[in-house]
Amino acid sequence: MKEKPRLSRLRFNFGFFLEAPLGASRTYQLNYPTIQVDELTLTPLRGEFTAVRTSEGVYVTGQLHTIQRTACIRCLEDAVLQTEINLDDLYYYPPETAPEGECSLGEDGYIDLGPVVRELAILGIPLHPLCRPGCRGLCSQCGQNLNKGECDCQTDKIDPRLAILKDLLPES
Repeated sequence: MKEKPRLSRLRFNFGFFLEAPLGASRTYQLNYPTIQVDELTLTPLRGEFTAVRTSEGVYVTGQLHTIQRTACIRCLEDAVLQTEINLDDLYYYPPETAPEGECSLGEDGYIDLGPVVRELAILGIPLHPLCRPGCRGLCSQCGQNLNKGECDCQTDKIDPRLAILKDLLPES
């Protein structure tokens, strides 16, 4: 038997907005200690957003805060990142009026913010995440984490392309 897809905890009913006058709004508070959005775990996800009825559909704006964990680019330890997620989307209604690639309010009146939150959280991760600003990384020879201590590798400070010139120097 096929398992039913799990409903997103970021799915909200905006069906009442379809009959509401233009300009009607509602503010939502989010306070999830931990939430799974597809493969992404956000711990915690907090903030608020406002939904406003417009002539084209429902406009959602707000700011959410979360903490994400990813690998440090230098030492591969956990990097803990504070991430701000700025919601700023128009959900068109009726769905056929939405330009190609834009979001729309479903016929059932529900909007799932999960895909938008996931996308913005991933985009909030820097290209080169660091566990701390002064991360020393790994030794290029033995792989020792230099943040935890020095390694015993002998490092030659001479560029290998210029090593032949070392023979021209007098012994001291």
